[in-house]
Amino acid sequence: MRYNKETCSVELNVEELCNISCASGDIGGYRQRPFGKSDDRARVLKVLQSEAEGFYNTEVEFTNTVKLGDIYFTVSEKADGIIRSADGSVEADTVACVGNYEFSMQPSGALVGRMKCFAYFLCVRDGLTSVRCRITYYNTENKKTRYFRYRLGVDELKDFYFGLLSKIKVRASVLVQKEERLKPLALNAKFPYPELREGQEMMIRESFSAIKRGKRIFIEAPTGTGKTMSSLYPAVRALGEGYTDKIFYLTAKASTRREAYAAAARLFNSGVPLRTVVITAKEQICACPHLREISGVKSPCNPVDCPYARGYYEKSGEALDELLSTHNGYPRTLITETARKYSVCAYELSLDLSEYCDVIICDYNYAFDPSVYFRRYFSDEGKKDKYTFLIDEAHNLADRARDMYSAELKRSKIGELCQTVGAVDSELKASADALFMSMNRLRKLCKDSMTKDADGNEQGFYISKSPLEHFNNELDILRKKCDGWLKKNMEHPMSGEIYAISSDIRKYLSVNEYFGTGFLCYVELFGGDLTVKTYCLDPSPTMNGLLNRATASVLFSATLTPPEYFCDVLGGRKNTESISLPSPFPTENLCVSVVDYLSVRSEDRKKNYAKYATVIAATVSSRHGNYIAYFPSYECLDGVLDIFKRKYPKVETVVQSKGMGVSEKERFLSEFKDDTDHLRVGFCVLGGAFSEGVDLPGSRLIGSIIFGVGIPALSNERNIIMEYFDNTMGQGYDYAYTYPGMNRVLQAVGRVIRREGDRGVAVLVDDRYADGKYRALFPAHWENVKYTGNARSLAEIMRRFWENTDNCE
Repeated sequence: MRYNKETCSVELNVEELCNISCASGDIGGYRQRPFGKSDDRARVLKVLQSEAEGFYNTEVEFTNTVKLGDIYFTVSEKADGIIRSADGSVEADTVACVGNYEFSMQPSGALVGRMKCFAYFLCVRDGLTSVRCRITYYNTENKKTRYFRYRLGVDELKDFYFGLLSKIKVRASVLVQKEERLKPLALNAKFPYPELREGQEMMIRESFSAIKRGKRIFIEAPTGTGKTMSSLYPAVRALGEGYTDKIFYLTAKASTRREAYAAAARLFNSGVPLRTVVITAKEQICACPHLREISGVKSPCNPVDCPYARGYYEKSGEALDELLSTHNGYPRTLITETARKYSVCAYELSLDLSEYCDVIICDYNYAFDPSVYFRRYFSDEGKKDKYTFLIDEAHNLADRARDMYSAELKRSKIGELCQTVGAVDSELKASADALFMSMNRLRKLCKDSMTKDADGNEQGFYISKSPLEHFNNELDILRKKCDGWLKKNMEHPMSGEIYAISSDIRKYLSVNEYFGTGFLCYVELFGGDLTVKTYCLDPSPTMNGLLNRATASVLFSATLTPPEYFCDVLGGRKNTESISLPSPFPTENLCVSVVDYLSVRSEDRKKNYAKYATVIAATVSSRHGNYIAYFPSYECLDGVLDIFKRKYPKVETVVQSKGMGVSEKERFLSEFKDDTDHLRVGFCVLGGAFSEGVDLPGSRLIGSIIFGVGIPALSNERNIIMEYFDNTMGQGYDYAYTYPGMNRVLQAVGRVIRREGDRGVAVLVDDRYADGKYRALFPAHWENVKYTGNARSLAEIMRRFWENTDNCE
């Protein structure tokens, strides 16, 4: 459905009209497919034409334009068949290609609606007062046909047709408003702040240029640049110019989504009537989570038990119309309240709502993850509008992409399935048994590396640069059996476990569809279990294709160092542009010091715990306030914390613990109060929840002490990445360890200076920072970095910095 500004008419086809206005069915239940694939129908129409009594004219074009209220609607599509008999009578035929399961069912509302639309168009065209019409089921499995015949009057058909249009009137008006009102206002939108910060004008200009030219650009913009508005504002201007139709603001964290929504709201309040929706994950917004998890196993949506899934497609239209009629911004709270009011699923409602929004704020997953991406926008059959991706926190995307395009299956899980489905379904058990035996045969692939551990368990591995085709075929057979069983047994007590296995298999197979350069298959025998993993080493080829789902992409972060690394792993350097913006804050606001006399390598840490504690004490000695010390592991954190508390018992400590929930994280951050007369030190893990995406302005955080260079823990996977990039780029260690680690460090330092008036310190502890390789990765605004060879000189550096700060004030 689209608004044609030249004809001042909302244009759509019959299928769209009926799918919206005649929608029926449950989420998670069976929904009848109304029409069938186009290639099937074209072949079937030829068969029906050859067998017809009388003249069977296929694919007859109809176009109907009418006015409803103040909106013109133009509905066009080809009728499957118009049959003229020898006596001159005429009959409209609507064809559905079905399987055995659907053949016994009555036609869906959408299919009946399609038939009635063409019958009405035929009456209007030929001046008929009534018409014969039929629905033809063609069973593609056994070639049988079944007919449903009707005779309908033109008045009845007219009322029905205008009733369909009335159901889409609110949504049609949104499309009219977008072209007639939103776009002119967006084109002339004023920047919603009184003045631009340093670097902000450049980011706005370069972002707009990239969108206009359909390019991909990476922008490193230091903290304080105002990245959110500096990307969203030019994208909205581009919307007004017609360079983009829809903006996807993609993030890694909920806190960033809130900032993006606030920015869109500010543009709305400044006079641009944007429609903005925030998509929340199904698991977080589900009103019946207890129904979707049985004994720790996620289950599919069950319309029998869940009132929000039951009858969703009949009920959701009213909820959608209310939201579109009364609001322009759709945060989680509004969506859940409206969904509860109309007893519909909030998650599905947010997806349907997104089709009428200009800005969609969501997690990376919905654009890129092969399991959950928005098929309504990005599948081959999806919409083909011009999209713009605004990708915030882009430094996170490389590892997220690897995770999205990696998947594993364990033999033990398949074994559990074999044991539990025996009494449920013999065919399902046979397929599960076949897959289990196939996994047992994979054990032979590990023979060249086979050893035994202390308990006598075999361990070994096998690496292949090609997918395991036979294994994948066995997986697909089991997936189809699971899906077929689930379709008929949604209420069965075993449905949750079978759904979980089916989902894991589907994820594995979907990842394997992208298997190519940069992937490998890894079989591991360890601890008595066998694991098959498809692993994405280099997301670049895959991400290049995924980013092409958008006409233009702006990827930005405070830390994209070095830019060549991110361009390489997120789509290929040839297709991208990159810029680095200066810091908007005076360089003297941040004192960066390097303690290069201590090693923080894993083998040296324990013997240096006491020295690390002394470094913290030296850093905080000259100014009371809030500091955070970041450590490379929980083990290191605990060891230093124990010594620090014994040596400095009067200093308050706040400690990050493993597995903290949302409320625990909020409680942790609330401890960092805006008080300058109290000394408080947080102990956190570098790369964890509190080393990025945390906003503690003013005196809530005046210093960071970072132990180590942030490199990820050594692992088989990282070492394989290292070997791959050694062979392809000659920079294996840097791509696998150095660059990801340094970005963790830069993010942690970025927690200190959040506003123009902030002052603070950052202390980097590790002798490796003296290496030229690391110094080359320091941002330009660290131009006054100081190196220190002992705790006493560090304390003196801190004293002088705070003394100068006080004098300036």
